[in-house]
Amino acid sequence: MNADVASRVLDIVAKQSGRDRATISTTSMLKDLDIDSLEAIETVFELEEEFGIQIADDHGGTGTETLQCLIDAVENALAHTAKPTETTA
Repeated sequence: MNADVASRVLDIVAKQSGRDRATISTTSMLKDLDIDSLEAIETVFELEEEFGIQIADDHGGTGTETLQCLIDAVENALAHTAKPTETTA
């Protein structure tokens, strides 16, 4: 896990939830932070903008995922963004 990515994700989630950053950890769940489905979508959009990525659609926020799952999704998207695309000739 990239500590910088994790910290930035937690900062964004704290801002979106209106909670003190110190009360949020990677084991926190969206539902426990009172983040509803619309706020979860807004959070994903903010993460995508912050990191310049596209988070996979299969990361549908049911609220039962931990923030570590969200961090993993960001890191996965960053890894795919960093890989050069292949071209066929």
